[in-house]
Amino acid sequence: MPAPHNAFKVALKSGRPQVGCWIGMADAYAAEIAATSQFDWLLVDGEHAPNDLRSILDQVRVIEGSGCVPVARLPTGETWMIKQYLDAGVQNILVPMVESGDQARDLVRAVQYPPQGVRGVGSALARASRFAAIPDYLKTAGDQICLLVQVENRTGLDALDDVLASDVDGVFIGPSDLAADMGHIGNAAHPVVEAAVLDALNRIVASGKAAGILTMDPAMQRKCLDLGVTFLATDIDVVLFAKTLRAAADTALTLLPDQSVSGTARTDTARKYLKQLCKHWSHKAEVSFDDNQGFVAFPDGDRVRLMATAESLSIEAETGPRGDLARWQHVIEAHLIRFAFRENLQIDWSN
Repeated sequence: MPAPHNAFKVALKSGRPQVGCWIGMADAYAAEIAATSQFDWLLVDGEHAPNDLRSILDQVRVIEGSGCVPVARLPTGETWMIKQYLDAGVQNILVPMVESGDQARDLVRAVQYPPQGVRGVGSALARASRFAAIPDYLKTAGDQICLLVQVENRTGLDALDDVLASDVDGVFIGPSDLAADMGHIGNAAHPVVEAAVLDALNRIVASGKAAGILTMDPAMQRKCLDLGVTFLATDIDVVLFAKTLRAAADTALTLLPDQSVSGTARTDTARKYLKQLCKHWSHKAEVSFDDNQGFVAFPDGDRVRLMATAESLSIEAETGPRGDLARWQHVIEAHLIRFAFRENLQIDWSN
């Protein structure tokens, strides 16, 4: 009886695109929900998510039970850590920050038993062998392990051809770290970064290895698939969860009324103060004004409408349902009083 057949590895080797999602919630219940989707694979992240081996194993179990394929990213490519992940039954692993062909070859040895590699023999204790229920595990395990390595800086790109000459199953390009290393941190879509990414993916595909990437940009996803990328992540569960909840909260808050308070200041220079206030906030808010009226709207929902006559300045301060109206009212009043330092400006407020 051999080790479990790795259909995911076969799909990548045959060039069939496999689309997946990054899983960073570090929770088996959340992973089980994600596994009800139609993604081909889910990557449980041990590098940037608050996971340990036990939490990763819990998530791998529920993903396997769904019929979806689990992939696990290690925090680092240490041989002892790779051994633990493999013994836990993870057949598909992604190792971050690979920078040389020698490093890639060391990783290949780490996933293989002697004499081809250096993986420690302890399969009788391991979930991977179904706790010694798979008699041929030691002889067949190596063929079913899918080793993917992550190249994510300029050093790695310079060594890409040497990495591809090793027996890794695929190379994943990390755009975010690469962008940072290229001087464009937070901007993986920068033309220079994108050109480097696409060139690297082209080289990986041409080598016959599986090419991989995580990008949430639909246009970039299309480009990658057209190039022949087969290990494509299109989203992140944490981002989806946060984005959806925030949108739901925004929608819920529209059910509640905005807050507002009106005020009037007696002054014969109302037009001057109206213009001063609008110009003062024009660099950080949406502003429109003329001689008699003005409107200022901040991104956080604070707004003020101003009406000027020859004798007075009318003010209507508004904010969202959960805004701090009293603070906003004080900010408006403090600015106007500062502008009117030559006169004793007083604002009469009424709800």
